[in-house]
Parts: sequence; structure tokens; C-alpha cells
Amino acid sequence: MEALDKKDWICTQPFEFAEIFDHKTYMCCPNWLPVDLGNPNNIAENWQSDKAEKIRNSMLDGSYSYCIESRCPKLTGLKEGKTEGFIHRDDFLKRRKEFKDKLPTSLKFNFDQSCNLKCPSCRTNFINYEGKERVRTEELINNIETQLGEGLKHIECTGSGDPFFSRTFRKWMMRFDPSLYPKLHSIHLHTNATLWNKSNWERMPNIHSLVKSCEISVDACTKDTYENKTRLGGKWDPLLENLKYIANIPSLNSITLSFVVQDTNYTEMEGFYNLAASIFSGKGKNWSVFYNRVVNWGTMSDEQFTVCDVGNPEHPNYNDLLTMYRALPMVNNIRHNLTVV
Repeated sequence: MEALDKKDWICTQPFEFAEIFDHKTYMCCPNWLPVDLGNPNNIAENWQSDKAEKIRNSMLDGSYSYCIESRCPKLTGLKEGKTEGFIHRDDFLKRRKEFKDKLPTSLKFNFDQSCNLKCPSCRTNFINYEGKERVRTEELINNIETQLGEGLKHIECTGSGDPFFSRTFRKWMMRFDPSLYPKLHSIHLHTNATLWNKSNWERMPNIHSLVKSCEISVDACTKDTYENKTRLGGKWDPLLENLKYIANIPSLNSITLSFVVQDTNYTEMEGFYNLAASIFSGKGKNWSVFYNRVVNWGTMSDEQFTVCDVGNPEHPNYNDLLTMYRALPMVNNIRHNLTVV
């Protein structure tokens, strides 16, 4: 498809969305728009700050000057004619009042890094929040419910840990009180799915009708790569069983399988798409795969990251990566933020 001019398209993210990551407030994924607005305990004040207005204005003037375009799959998508997450400038100006909410209506809970895996692309050790860290996350949820609960329409949980492993998020899902979120119509879970089985899911009945979408991080299509290279601590066979179970959850209508592209797995890109198709096709779901270029979250030395980042055009295996990418089917349910020239 023909590339689209970003000046003609407005990203709605900073007009309606906030993410709490590392106990800071962002208006988008901090990997794509790395400007924090401050302490999330003051999220209402932060949302109306001068800094927040400057970010919004960068969307309106078409500069996107606060965004890292090479990392954002939405801006990458515009170059391929895809408009997911955007509104045409003319339509936005007509509907401007809809985006004048004083507070975000969509919020991402991304403030507990507890996870039962230690993926090399993310961390070097297992992380499990306890003691003061856990108390802090629970207090933050209580504060969110007080400040934003009545107006929230959509919640995402999580992106730097796993919601089924985090004691804070697991407790929130098990004890979810709909009366605190009267306008909420959907919840999106970002998980490794190793603990998303029938037993755990049945302990969370109050969120069943609200969980309408999910992103599942897998990063492999073979047992060896999954268990020994990309998802350390995970077990391949139970994961496949969980994916088959998730494919049949009635409320879920949108499922994304994600794949962090790195030197240890890029040769499995086509197989990964085929794996997703074999599990989710014919289930009545909108399913997709997302190829996400690896980011150094401070867990690798510069030398290690240079080897790992096969998506870098200067990487010795970059041309092989392009071959793998071009072998993928030309379909709309593939997203990526790779540099493909």
C-alpha cells in the first residue's frame, strides 16, 4: 500500500491514554514516546500540564517531535498505508470535543515487573515484587481507582511483567469490583500466558466479560528456542496447551502473538506466523502477530546489544532478516516496527 503523510493523520494516544511505568506517567508506550509527565499519584494534574499539551500539539502540527518514529509500529504502519490508531486530520478537527476529556479514559497498568520468566531481551534475573515494592503497587491501584476509576473506559495490564504472576495484579483481577469502574467496557491483558490456564482463569470471574483482547509474548516457534534462548523459565508444551485454551475464551475477540526480533530467533519469523495461524484461525477471533525490534532496557552491555539487535541495518545478519521478513505473507494481520528497506 502507498505510504501516508503523518501530517494528515492524528494519533489519538496522548488525547485519551496514559501509561504508568516505573512509577512515572506516560502518554504512550515509553519505548515509543519516552517523555514522562511525573508521579502517577498526581496523574490528574500531570494530564493537564504544559508538557502534556506540548506532546499533544506535536501530533496536531504533524511533527511527532517527541516520538521515536523508528520504534513506533503505528508510525511505521503509516508508511505502509495502515491507519490503525489514527484519525484523519479533518475528522479529528470535527470531533475535537470528544478528545477534550480532562482525564485519560484509557490507562495501562505497567508498574509491577514481577514475572516468572527472565527473558534476555528484558531482564537478567527473575523479579517478584514483595514487601515495600508490593505495598507501593497496591497503593497505586487504590489511588488510580480514586482518581480515575469513574471515567475509565479501557484498562491494559501489563507490559513489563506478567499479570497472572504479579501478586498485586492477580489480586486485582480476582477481586475486581465493577462498581469502581462504571464506564469500563474492556480490559486488555499483556501476558506470557504460561499461567493463563483454566484453573487460574476460573478464579477471576468478574473480569471474564471485560477481557476482550490480549497480547501474548512468545518470541519463538520451537521448543529449543523458547526454553533455551528467548523465554528462560518457560515450558513450551504447557504454553501450547494454554494458547489453545485461550483461543476458545468466548469474550476474547482480539489476540496478538508478539515476537521480539533478535539474533537468536529471527530465522523463526515465518514459522511463528504459521504457529499463530494453526492455533487461532477458524476460532472467530481477530488475531495478528507483532514483530517487535529488540530494545536494550539496560540489561545488556553495548557489545551484547550490538550482537542481539539483528534489526539494525548495520548488523551482519540484517540482509538475512530482510529475507525472512519478505518470506512472510502479505496480509493485514502482521504488524512490525522493523526497518525494512
